[in-house]
Amino acid sequence: MVLSSPRLKKLKHIKYLLLLIPFNALAILSVANTPIPGGIAVIDFQTNHANPSAYYSKVPVYVQHINDTHWQALVGIPLLAKIGQKQLTIKDFSERHVNFDISDHGYQEQHITLTGKKKKYVNPNLAHMDRIKQERPILSKARQTFSNEQLSNTNLIRPVDGVMTSPFGFKRFYNGQARRPHTGVDYAGDIGTEIKAAAAGRVIISDSFFFNGNAVFIDHGQGLISAYIHLDKRLVEPGQLLTQGEIIGTIGQTGRATGPHLHFGVYLNQTVINPNLLFNHEI
Repeated sequence: MVLSSPRLKKLKHIKYLLLLIPFNALAILSVANTPIPGGIAVIDFQTNHANPSAYYSKVPVYVQHINDTHWQALVGIPLLAKIGQKQLTIKDFSERHVNFDISDHGYQEQHITLTGKKKKYVNPNLAHMDRIKQERPILSKARQTFSNEQLSNTNLIRPVDGVMTSPFGFKRFYNGQARRPHTGVDYAGDIGTEIKAAAAGRVIISDSFFFNGNAVFIDHGQGLISAYIHLDKRLVEPGQLLTQGEIIGTIGQTGRATGPHLHFGVYLNQTVINPNLLFNHEI
């Protein structure tokens, strides 16, 4: 049976409404407590409040309802966080604080050589620096997105099936020069390989950038954001609502990439964290 256009639009509208169910009515993210730089601190707390909130360093964090009075905060820990005791602020009927500790964790080094035209990504010229400066606030705004809507009710799925070529957290050196640690997971793949949305959500960014090349950022609700970088083609638009597994683009080699691959990143409370911690079967 072929659906008429109004009927099809109605069904799509119902699908999108289902994505916007309040978060306390949905399944929870299953996350292991990994309070290390680049990890997730899972903090349980009790409250009778219908909609409590929590903050780490004054930034709102992901909060989920486990059952009855049992709630849970998922706190993304910055890769460069100092080791020691930290504090989570919970706001329900009043304001209270919960202390937790961040443990040390060592990440390996990775040395990358860029040659030819790719050398511009090691020492950008003035024109490139102007572009980089213009792009920074756009990317920063995307990472700071916090929507109260719960757009996803499942753990993440892998966006591609390729072999992981570069794990999270590597201390990176380009042509012998130290740069930021690796803020995601790299998957090998041929140019044109389809990339899936790791979870349901709304597209924040679909654009081209100097370092990232073609990139897509998706908001999954409450500060949980996924990023897909170095794409060949972008197949979604800002504001578009997606279901988990929907095709959002294809693998490429744009931006600072030495070969075709997908750089996949995940953010919690404006902090990049190890994506493996949110997959169903990868820790």
